[in-house]
Amino acid sequence: MQRYELDAWLGDDHGLNDDQFDELLRIADEIEEQYPDEDDRDDREAAFTAAYRLMVEAPEDLVAELAAERTAARIAEHKALVGLRQVAVTRIGNGDATEAGFAQQAGIDRMTVRKWTQDQKDRALLDRALFELVRSHGMPIEDQNKLSEAVGIRNTSGQAAVLLAALDTHSVDFLSEEARALVARAEKRARQIV
Repeated sequence: MQRYELDAWLGDDHGLNDDQFDELLRIADEIEEQYPDEDDRDDREAAFTAAYRLMVEAPEDLVAELAAERTAARIAEHKALVGLRQVAVTRIGNGDATEAGFAQQAGIDRMTVRKWTQDQKDRALLDRALFELVRSHGMPIEDQNKLSEAVGIRNTSGQAAVLLAALDTHSVDFLSEEARALVARAEKRARQIV
């Protein structure tokens, strides 16, 4: 960066003495080396702004402000991803979108969308299998109560572990043929999950 460019960027009321100005000019050159490409413009600007602010503000205040901005950005990203996940599960589940099409539209990886929709399918399968075991009469009431708590767990691997534990200790002979087939599918998927 040339001296006149720094002068133009800072404006007249920059609050730097000559030594600080020279130091910021040196730092600007380092930043330009670190972020040389045109695509790095935003990174270069953020680094340069932080370097300048570090010279004219209390470091603790600057760090606190930047940390708060980062936290707010992470929260906003998380909320947006949760919303996108719900839209993906609903639209793909209804047949209104494909995984690839939704991923492209949302600007996220297709495998992420696949995981979202597969988790939903897995939870539904495990819920149905757990429900079949709970409503059966061949299992002690205490065990039925434990399984009831697992129905609807949002953690798929937790559901899978509960189902496998129940199947290790209880027979499914008392279930109807259709229910046994469902539980067998759920058991196979649960073993893949855990």
